[in-house]
Amino acid sequence: MSRNRIGFVALVAALIVLLAPAANAAKSSPTLWVTFPTASVAGVSMAYGTPFVVAGCGYGSTYTSVVVRSPEALSFAGQEPGADGCISFTNFSTNASGTYVVDAYQQIHGHSSRVASTTFSVP
Repeated sequence: MSRNRIGFVALVAALIVLLAPAANAAKSSPTLWVTFPTASVAGVSMAYGTPFVVAGCGYGSTYTSVVVRSPEALSFAGQEPGADGCISFTNFSTNASGTYVVDAYQQIHGHSSRVASTTFSVP
């Protein structure tokens, strides 16, 4: 093969890798939200251990990790998204008043990337 042809083939191969959608890339911009299944009154302090659900949609097919940073702890869990691209975690609970930061991560192009984030406050 001539040098020009080898260079052209290498260029085409590189473009295919860069432009082809990865099977594990997020389907769309993932969303992330937190809900409290038990009733709470606005402005009233929540009890230690109040459960909350972290959920979202728009995730690719790869394993999704969720990390919750609270005033007292760092918690995490992971799961494969459903066929609909949605996740739902029911194993988190509050531990103190303050701001909670929730991040979702997925493997994209071989690297763990934060794909969604949300925050909420506990009075």
